[in-house]
Order: sequence, then structure tokens, then C-alpha cells
Amino acid sequence: MLPRATRLGGVLAASTLLTSFTGIAGIAAHAASRGAGNRAGMFAYNIGISVPLLQLPEIANGISRGVDVAIAQANSKHTIPGVTLHPILLDDTLNGKYSGEKDAANARQFITNVGVIGAVGPLNSGADKVSEPVYNANGLAQISPSNTAVELTAPSKRALYEPTTATTGSPITYFRTCATDYYQGAEGAIYAREHGFKTVYVTDNKGQYGIGLATYFKQESLKIGLAVLGQGELDPNNIAISARSLAATIAAKKPGLVYFGGEYGSQGGAEILADDLRRAGLKNVTFMGGDGIFAQGFISGSSAGGASGALATTVGGNPALDPSAQSFLAAEKAQFPGASGAAFDTYSYDAANAIINAFARAVKNGSIKVGQAMDRTRRLVIARQVQASDFLGASGPVSFDKNGDTRNHIIRVYKVVNGQWVFQGNAPQIQ
Repeated sequence: MLPRATRLGGVLAASTLLTSFTGIAGIAAHAASRGAGNRAGMFAYNIGISVPLLQLPEIANGISRGVDVAIAQANSKHTIPGVTLHPILLDDTLNGKYSGEKDAANARQFITNVGVIGAVGPLNSGADKVSEPVYNANGLAQISPSNTAVELTAPSKRALYEPTTATTGSPITYFRTCATDYYQGAEGAIYAREHGFKTVYVTDNKGQYGIGLATYFKQESLKIGLAVLGQGELDPNNIAISARSLAATIAAKKPGLVYFGGEYGSQGGAEILADDLRRAGLKNVTFMGGDGIFAQGFISGSSAGGASGALATTVGGNPALDPSAQSFLAAEKAQFPGASGAAFDTYSYDAANAIINAFARAVKNGSIKVGQAMDRTRRLVIARQVQASDFLGASGPVSFDKNGDTRNHIIRVYKVVNGQWVFQGNAPQIQ
């Protein structure tokens, strides 16, 4: 049985793992805005969040905000009678870059905490490759709002990523609310071809996410007649030097478009390569990438004009124009005044609600009783309920196929115009 929630200096003191983030700008203010207060006599349960706060703070904090809004609403509406929910936010970076080992360590902390009913994250597919088997072995449902690597849910890879399910037939525990790189890369290529681009040079930063995205973009390009003039990679151990070298190679080919699979920032390299392309003499080339560059940090980090006119794809429809997202956007603005929406806020909000709704259904049907500690058996009950999700979320319809993939495959496109990302429309869909 869980202890009942009490208040101790404004901090939850029952079945909650507390982690301090000293030195991370904005975390204290973010935590103070959560609005997931305790109520006397209520049992406390938690949703874990594991994201790279130190590497990609804009996107990572957006994911955390989405979870926070879902939790605040559930507590306010008494979605689960007798329960108050709280987020547990952990960073998964080591030496300034996301780490699969750190993400797996975070998973173990969530699992050890008997109040955790599910987890949202990680942001990066490369981190999930290490943590997914840990969650699966312990029955804890995790839902990523941003993992796009196809292999994470591929039945042929189940023994690698969900080995317990593969060997025992237990329920899957990994889900995602975003479309995969297959859709993002391929539909990005179709968009580029339909908008007049005839030649492309394909690049990546050797990361799990970047390689997958570049691969699917290239494959579709070859199918539809978008000429691929070459392919190259940044060296993640020496991005600055490799970017200059790669830019010189690309400049000799004179492509109309340079596609980059990877992230922005000093560890990702997107804006560094984009600027070096300008310095190498490609004044009119268009830089394009996936959701890993869809952040204001990509634009502000560019000092030589490389970001100007850049294109980025990201999963789902445009929240600002989507009627189903409006209530979430209003709630996020009210709970976090001054915060700008990031790429995956709506997807983390939907992920958290899938966990909350699953727990609520399990309580309602008597499979779990309020106050019981979470063990593997009870967590698998929640995982089964997550699999059965079917509701209209902020990102659109939320449901999962038998492998844990979302059935929502919409990809939208943005362009940098006057220093801001401006919505261009949805990419043509493939089946």
C-alpha cells in the first residue's frame, strides 16, 4: 500500500523520487509552474519523464510541459478518484549529449519507485535503444512523443528491444505518439520534389535518428526522380572541422537542396553545416531537415545566414490550425506564461493522457485498487490499457497498432521566414 500524499514545504513527500537540477536555467521556474498540487487524503502516483534537458532544452522542456498540463488537468478533474498525480523529470544527458545508458538508468529509477504508473520519453531514438528493454523487462509502459526510428517497433527487432515480450508473450510496453522516419523522410522528399527541387545532397550526423531519417529521404528521392548528387556525414567527435570539409565537398556538386538528418546545437551540427554551406559559396542552396532542427535554437544558432529559408518537417498537423489542439494550447499558455510551444508538446500531452486514461480504466474495472504499489503485474495491466487507447488528443486521433505505433501519420512542413518558423502545409501522405 502506498502512503498517502502529504505536503512538506510544498514538495511531495510520499513515494516520490526527487531529483535536483542545479545549474539548468529555467528548471526551477518550470517546476514551480506545474500545478500538480497535493490534496489531503489522496494517494500519490507518478509519471516519469526522461529527456535531454542539457542538450536540447527547448524541445525537452516542451515535452515536460505537455506532461505537466495533462497531469494538472487530471488532478483538477479528479480523473482518478482518490489519486493525485505528479511528474518526475529526469535528464538523460552525459557530457552534454543524450545517453542511452543514462536513459536506462532513469528507467531503473522509475521502476524502483512504486508510485510510477508509466513514463514519457525519451526524446531521442538512440537513447531508447538502450532503455526500451529495461522498461519491457519490468512491465512499465513508456510512450515516446518523438522517437522516429522505424526499428524500435519492428516485429523483426522485438527480441532486441522488447526481449521479455518476445520470449514470454507478455504485452508490449513501448508506444509512440509520433510517426516514424519512414513517413517523415519519405514525405519530406515528396514535398521537396513537388516544390521544384531537382537535386539534393543527403547528409547526417551519424546518430541513430539522423541516419534513419536520411536513409528514408534518400530512398524516396531515388523513387520519385529527385536526383541525389551525393551523401556525406558529419563526424560527431569533430563537428566543426567535418562540417567545413563536408560543405566544401557539397559546394562542388552545386545541389539545389541539402538534406540533413540530425539535430541542431553543438552536438547535432545542423546550423553549423548550414552556415558552412553559405561560407563555401552556396548562397542560394536550401537547407532541409526533420524535427531535430525544428526549434528556434537552430535559427538563433546560425550566424552566417544558413538558417534563412530552411525547411523542416515534423510529425502531425499544425497545432495552431488544428481544432483539437486549441484547448491544450490555451492550457499550456495559462500554466506556463511566456513559454513558446515546441515541436512535441502536443505529443507528450497525448502520451501522458494515454497513461492516465489507462490507469483510470484499470482502477475503474477493478484490476488495480487505489493505494496499491506498482509492481510488474499491475504495470502490465496499465500497458494493456495503453494498447487499447482510442481518443481525440491535441495531436489528432490517438490509437496504437499492434506494434505500438501511432496510426496518425501526418507530416507538416515549416520554413524559416524572417527569423521564425512559418507553417507551409502538410506534406503529401504515403500509405
